[in-house]
Amino acid sequence: MRLIVTAMLLPLLTGLGAQDAPPAPATDMPAAICGGDTVRTATPELLSGFGKGGWAIATRVPAAQAFFDNGMQLGAAFAHDASIAAMKEAVRRDPACAMCVWGEAWAGGPTINYGKSAAEKTALLARAQSARRLAADGSVLERALADALVLRYQPDAKDASANLAYARALDAVVRAHPGSNALDTLAADAWLIASLEGASLKRPEIDRSIALLEGVLARDPDYTPAIHFYIHATEIVRQPGRASRYADRLAALAPAASHLLHMPGHTYYWTGRYQDAARANVAAARLGQAEAARLGQAEAARLAPTTPDAVWDVRYHAHNVHFGIGGAMMAGDAEAALFLAEPLVRRAGTATGDRAFRQMVAGMGYAAHGRYADPAAVLALPSPTLPYLTAYWQYARGEAQARLGNAAAVRAEAAAIATSFAKTSDPAAGVAAQMARIAQLVLTGRAATIEGKPKLALAAFTRAARLQEEATFTNFADPPLWWYPVRRSMAEALLGLRRPEKALVEADRVLAVLPADPMTVAVRARALSALGRRAAAQAEARRAIAAWHGDARSFRRSLS
Repeated sequence: MRLIVTAMLLPLLTGLGAQDAPPAPATDMPAAICGGDTVRTATPELLSGFGKGGWAIATRVPAAQAFFDNGMQLGAAFAHDASIAAMKEAVRRDPACAMCVWGEAWAGGPTINYGKSAAEKTALLARAQSARRLAADGSVLERALADALVLRYQPDAKDASANLAYARALDAVVRAHPGSNALDTLAADAWLIASLEGASLKRPEIDRSIALLEGVLARDPDYTPAIHFYIHATEIVRQPGRASRYADRLAALAPAASHLLHMPGHTYYWTGRYQDAARANVAAARLGQAEAARLGQAEAARLAPTTPDAVWDVRYHAHNVHFGIGGAMMAGDAEAALFLAEPLVRRAGTATGDRAFRQMVAGMGYAAHGRYADPAAVLALPSPTLPYLTAYWQYARGEAQARLGNAAAVRAEAAAIATSFAKTSDPAAGVAAQMARIAQLVLTGRAATIEGKPKLALAAFTRAARLQEEATFTNFADPPLWWYPVRRSMAEALLGLRRPEKALVEADRVLAVLPADPMTVAVRARALSALGRRAAAQAEARRAIAAWHGDARSFRRSLS
């Protein structure tokens, strides 16, 4: 889709010949996924359903224009490999096209999720320099874009300085060419990346990113690249609700982009729409599974035969699953939680080399089983071999025993959880050990609750909540690595101690971060009832029930 037509480019567009018409976009789902992150096809083709992107570039080859536009759409949807492939095809169709070469170099660049190694930057710099040479006799806009991209990949610059230089250069471009959705979003993405460099958030950079994105969305509320980055930016500044109306539109605008199906989950989770977060990520995970299955069927002759676990080679699939389980467990949706968790646990049970962070993500699958699967099935799960996964397996067993009311067995599982591990250079190892300790303390609190010892339960839950709320833990992953706010359990223990005022305070502290958490709202309703505030308690009970997607009968009993 062409979004910008400048005066300099109009003559080129009117001169496009019909003899090289662009191919029609693919009408069905893309046929394969290959290793890196998303859909790929055996032969180059335009992929539909990934949203908007692109602008009119200096080429007389319509197919080159079409593949450039598609590459920008795919890149903005974080379909990185497919974006690079589209840009390479654009170059093949028109080797003299400066922006096609530029697009190839841009598509391979860093994102807010991934940096680039020195070797990768060297290769990308070479392509950016080629684009600059080709653009030397082109428009002011294309020369400026080429110059900016060269700054991004300077070999001697640190990532932070290179990303900032690139953002500043793009900002100069958008000020010289105002009103362009594509260019403004390109610059906003650059500012977003620059804002995250270093130990603390850089407010001027992210504020500029947000301002650019809001300008785009005011002009076109359906501009998918801007919606994508606006969801990220508003979450980062802890104002996720600002993106809600755009998040609600995104799935319909980019139905083939698994990452864009997932993205509304960020907004939904942090605004208390946990069931919507679960649904968004179930949809993204289903799309990933379908693409992986199609790879096995359509490409088996060309590639090594795949396995049912091939979907885990898709870069963002584990994130979709992790996020979906997090939303489903907060909403009480056992069906969605177990749908996502079952293959995760199956794979985790045989994993032998995963690093700590991957083990923590996989651990969410065990948490879902512990809370929702048949207790006998949970207790029959084989022990994994990896240390942090083993801790989560034991946690799942403890949760299953808690549902059976067996306090002694819960304590035994808690005691079996290791909380000290062999020293390693893995940067996530400390956080993983901290999570194992949280699991142990939560089970200790569960056992004390079953035994009718709320004081002991409160002590255990308080220690777990403090560990969970340390900045090094809370800032490590999105969604939270631990599946629920343990401070909620503190509030429940305080109710058991007949301290409803304090329980209300703790519940409100949870809801300030995780609004509308139905279980915490239920605790709040019980606290209000104990304080004699019946009308307010009934209103909170109704709010909790409306947000809960689990066993309604047991949940209602907890509110009685």
